[in-house]
Amino acid sequence: MRHSLLILLLCCGGVLARDPFRPVAGSVCEALVEPLKGWRLQGIIGHEAHFHAWLLSPQGESVIARTGKPFPVSPWQPADMTRRSITFAVPDSCTAQQTAFYLKGRSHDKDSHPAAGHQLPAAGSRR
Repeated sequence: MRHSLLILLLCCGGVLARDPFRPVAGSVCEALVEPLKGWRLQGIIGHEAHFHAWLLSPQGESVIARTGKPFPVSPWQPADMTRRSITFAVPDSCTAQQTAFYLKGRSHDKDSHPAAGHQLPAAGSRR
């Protein structure tokens, strides 16, 4: 009985063996990817966990990135988004591949407040 079990293990053991030079399935990492060069962040709206960012591609096309949604330029995916920035990362990358885009200026830089520093004309009677 012992000998037949040993023979069975020796015969079927080759089926369970794996090639030591082949990567294990599921552990293959993403090699270096083309960076997102020439892209510009146009704006971000929304609130925590529901941001939408508008980016301009090098070809002049407007692309929307959403929190938790796939980005059209694979394998780059939104990793973190705030009111002022978006960070993209390559999932399952061999080395950490990240790139971030920031909005220029301060919040409300382009807002105009007409009452600040301007006086309205005195009210008078109409003729």
